[in-house]
Amino acid sequence: MSDHEPAVLDQKAGESRYAIESVMKTLQVLFSFCEPPYRFSIGELETITGLSKNQVFRSLKSLEEFGLLRMEPGGYYLVTAIAYNLSLAAEPDAPLEEVAQPIMVQLQQETGETVNLCCLLEGQSTIIARRHSKQGIRLMSRLGQRSALNAGAGPKAMLAFLSPDEQETVLGMLPHYQKLTEKTITDPNLLRVELDEIRKRGYSISDQDFEWGAIGVGAPIFGRNGNVIGAISAGGPVSRVGQQSLARLGQLTVEAAGKISRILGYLPGNDGERIMKPGL
Repeated sequence: MSDHEPAVLDQKAGESRYAIESVMKTLQVLFSFCEPPYRFSIGELETITGLSKNQVFRSLKSLEEFGLLRMEPGGYYLVTAIAYNLSLAAEPDAPLEEVAQPIMVQLQQETGETVNLCCLLEGQSTIIARRHSKQGIRLMSRLGQRSALNAGAGPKAMLAFLSPDEQETVLGMLPHYQKLTEKTITDPNLLRVELDEIRKRGYSISDQDFEWGAIGVGAPIFGRNGNVIGAISAGGPVSRVGQQSLARLGQLTVEAAGKISRILGYLPGNDGERIMKPGL
């Protein structure tokens, strides 16, 4: 991972019929300045964003014309004080459930499956919002349901992106946890391997380890400080959701988690470690 990982805005948003692609790219350039050293040349921004030199140049000139950026004599661009006025209007502590609701609706429509939103509370996962599938056969979740972090799509997504110390606390308790199904992992070494796979993919897979006959994926949600605060998941019965569809479900779920995280103030790369996979 490079020192200047792009502060990628939601790529999928660019596919919306209402989104203006050039504006999305210009915002991507602007948000690159959220990372040190906070001053960049055109060439550096080309590398950071992955955009063409021509696009970066046009974006910079548009931002400079508006007054959001200025160029130093050496050719480096900086954010001006006018950006401070925008920060004054920012919502400091947006409620997770409120922020997530429209994104949950979209994810449910895209997947056709049940979508759950959970938060990390006292070392456990708690379901705080849900959007049930409209299918006749579907997964049913209960608001307020609490569970350990070693099983289930949302719980495992959170566990995989916790700090090493927090993970080891959970792993140390595994022998005392109840096996919910025959596929529930209670061996710390086996779960460490799975958590590593989750971090590489960017999303978790729960294949009947929480409830027999249920399969789904989950992605972590990060707060402004880069810490995991929750997760969003999508899943259904194994009779309908096959292994071949998990990659698509995972991509959509990661994108949904990325949207929520950004609204809450999280920028990928700002914490230096937890870089989300696709879509963030």
